[in-house]
Amino acid sequence: MNNPVKLVLPPIEENCYIIPDGEGKAVVIDPGSVPEIIGEELGKLGLVPEKILLTHGHFDHMSGAHYLREKYGAKVFIHRNDECMLSDMVKSGALIAPFFEYVPVECDGNLEEGDIIEQGELEIRVIETPGHSRGSLCFILGDSIFTGDTIFRGSVGRTDLYMGDHRELSRSLKRLTEMEGNYRLYCGHGEDSSLDRERLTNPFLV
Repeated sequence: MNNPVKLVLPPIEENCYIIPDGEGKAVVIDPGSVPEIIGEELGKLGLVPEKILLTHGHFDHMSGAHYLREKYGAKVFIHRNDECMLSDMVKSGALIAPFFEYVPVECDGNLEEGDIIEQGELEIRVIETPGHSRGSLCFILGDSIFTGDTIFRGSVGRTDLYMGDHRELSRSLKRLTEMEGNYRLYCGHGEDSSLDRERLTNPFLV
């Protein structure tokens, strides 16, 4: 797999990822805001987004999805437990950021544990990692994991928003650390990392 294109979107610096499928289309993970930036990058790359995968439903990870759905016809996918956040400012956490433009979006399908998303040359596996939100997901592609806000470089996601659960997050983190081998981690905020690095240095895991 070629490295995904990472866009750090203002104003909250959420990481959005564009993954080319090798056939002129793309999967977009977590288009959180300022979707015009995403559209401009897609144009430069000569790609059309086919699927939008949301690691969870918080406002800063989904508010750009409506634009991509309307402009390109891309389908939006999320876990059923977080689908309610796509049309609710309270549940999505948008009320804590009045400076942020929250844009609701319709869901085209739900994802759950074990699903395989096929797109061109891509085969993306879905695992459920609840805690940051009840429907948090991670996406595994080859030797990479797109973690959303489940785990960051040196930290983990907060659990004080709607349906967050620290005990659930702890179980999800344990599951990730017990996975065999090393993986590149593409996180929802901040720098990339690796599973080996977080096993050794993340204070929430050691």
